[in-house]
Amino acid sequence: MIKSFKLSRVLFLLLLATSTLSAKSKNPAYISPDGSILKKGNKVDADGKIRNVENPTIQLIHTKAKVSNGTVLLLLGGEYKTLNLNTEGKIAMKYFNGLGYDVAFLQYRVNVGSKTRTLALQDAVQAAHYLKRNLKTIGLNEQRLVFCGIGAGGHLVARTLQQLNEKDQPDDVVLFMPDYMNETLTGSAFPALMPPQIPSSRLLILESVKEKPEVRKCAQEYTKMWIGYDGIAVFRVDSDSVASPVFNAKSSLAMELKSFLEKPPINAKTTVNPAAVPVEGYNPWRHAEKLQQVANHKYDLILIGNSITNNLEKPQYQSVWNQFFAARNALNLGYSGYRTENLLWNIEHGELDGQSPKVAILEIGTNNIDEKHYPTRHTASQLADGIEAVVKLMRAKMPDTKIILLRCFPGAYGGSTPTSHRIILERASNMVSKLADGKNIFYCDVNHVFLNMDGSINHDIMPDWLHPNLNGAKAWAQAMEPLLSELMGDISLDTEIPENTAIVPVSKLEENGYDWFGRHNEILHIKDSINPQIVLIGNSITHFWAGFPLAKTYNGKIIPPTGPQAWNDVFGKYRVLNMGFGWDRTQNVLWRLDRGELDDIHPKTVIIDIGTNNTSQTAKARKNSALEIVEGIKSICLRVRSKVPDATIVLMAIFPREESSTHPRRILIMETNKLLADFAKENRIKFVDIGPKMLSADGTLTREICDDFCHPTEKGYQLWADALKSVLSEE
Repeated sequence: MIKSFKLSRVLFLLLLATSTLSAKSKNPAYISPDGSILKKGNKVDADGKIRNVENPTIQLIHTKAKVSNGTVLLLLGGEYKTLNLNTEGKIAMKYFNGLGYDVAFLQYRVNVGSKTRTLALQDAVQAAHYLKRNLKTIGLNEQRLVFCGIGAGGHLVARTLQQLNEKDQPDDVVLFMPDYMNETLTGSAFPALMPPQIPSSRLLILESVKEKPEVRKCAQEYTKMWIGYDGIAVFRVDSDSVASPVFNAKSSLAMELKSFLEKPPINAKTTVNPAAVPVEGYNPWRHAEKLQQVANHKYDLILIGNSITNNLEKPQYQSVWNQFFAARNALNLGYSGYRTENLLWNIEHGELDGQSPKVAILEIGTNNIDEKHYPTRHTASQLADGIEAVVKLMRAKMPDTKIILLRCFPGAYGGSTPTSHRIILERASNMVSKLADGKNIFYCDVNHVFLNMDGSINHDIMPDWLHPNLNGAKAWAQAMEPLLSELMGDISLDTEIPENTAIVPVSKLEENGYDWFGRHNEILHIKDSINPQIVLIGNSITHFWAGFPLAKTYNGKIIPPTGPQAWNDVFGKYRVLNMGFGWDRTQNVLWRLDRGELDDIHPKTVIIDIGTNNTSQTAKARKNSALEIVEGIKSICLRVRSKVPDATIVLMAIFPREESSTHPRRILIMETNKLLADFAKENRIKFVDIGPKMLSADGTLTREICDDFCHPTEKGYQLWADALKSVLSEE
């Protein structure tokens, strides 16, 4: 009995100790970003700065207010070299605690070498994921989650949001004088910081007049993008220094912040979309003229749009109009300054009555986003819905007509670099691309003809950054001509087809042993569901590696992937779309890109391995020179930059072919790769050449690496995988 009592007492004490430990663990003072309990945070120097963050840490500071309103994830500034605890952190913590918010202060890694920003982002993303799911577990208030960043911390918060899907975003985001907002992507004119694809958080950016104007302007443009992406955002500038006085309850910015947190702004959009409600335009005289033309004549081709289309009637554009449009019995229904709502009114009031052309071309959208000349700017979804309403009305009026729906042109007032105007247009265009059905509606993207390689607007083509000049209009017509002539059922009217076959888009060329068009259609069908983080563009070397869509059959036989282990080694943790096609040349890739394979997806990386088949002479296609092949690859890169501007382009050197280093094809490939390396360096594109690793010391290509002296074996694919792993780790 005594032994039983003692045992029960020991068990009781153990249970008591365990429950006490458990209770304490619910309210720890320090945790790691993955939730592990830590004994302490990082060392604070005498000047109140944290300089050595060996272990990323979240310090938890609970509010003593009677009412707790939520939790703030706080990221401080310090140029990624320090964390300014005294000048920013303590004041901010006290302020938020006073408003009834618990604070989770993230001590992210700083000053740790060239990968500091990458490591800091890893810390912030991990912390964001953990807090979103575990606030209650660690004793923090889960009523509301706010991300707050100051200076470099604001930049890090914005980068973190780019990594989060809709469900993982916080309720509110507050950025104080966020740093580095004017940075662009490597090799691109596009901003490095973009809002989430679906911004579910409410955003407040507080700026100071002391900030550099270019940085402040970029922060404002970021806010406009957020709103244009159908999010809720507020931008404020004040003469107060944001770093500390903003947390003084009497400052105007502090009052702005308090108001934002207490009464978050709501979405001001009404249930009625103004871009889809017919409104009469300012040019009734032109409308009356067009009604007369429609009543007196039946047209085979009708162009509908704004000033970009309207300009084709001007004297200086007549050479283009006469060659590509007038020759097809065309009518121009373009109206300078018109928006979707104005086109709807025109169509409802007779402009298409009695017409049944073979083809109608719709170009519209830029004026809906213009905030310079119009009192309202529509969001991306409003514009997309407005365009859809125009298309539906066109279909109702002309059910037998094929509609070419043009991607919104990339222009915007204010210069060559992308602004919120252009970026909202890009978003709306992605949305309306889904209207294409390949039967009645055809999406046509010609925007690459207006751009430089970095994605900026080509001033020689668009002198005012918005309207194509004569050369721009001609380039537009030439790029649209393959689709237009196909739908019109006539021959191409382009009399200036380049001699370089590598840059002229064509569909299937060779009897390649598989369903080429079927694979293309399958990619169009599955790309949205894959939502790829990585896209591979290439020929049979890419096609038969692994991934989706699978190679399936070749010459009637089921072909298993050649390098599945290497594929999983490099791509196992990513969503990947394999756009490799056996026997493809650069011109085939251009056709596929022009027919939608990259539309409305948002990969972080695009890997291009193409060109080897351009070194072949067949009955269907001639061999290209090194210069011609490089021009073809440049054209592919420009389309990729245009369609997915925020993706990193990884350009592969053409793999070695043929056994001997003196073989003419090998020499051609080496010459081409040298030119490709120069092109990539000039345009800051990542260039990867694994050729030397595939060859023996004497330059021989062995069957151990490529069993047919062209296609890699598992060992050959592993060499490629190892090189890509290194590149992807830098992303």
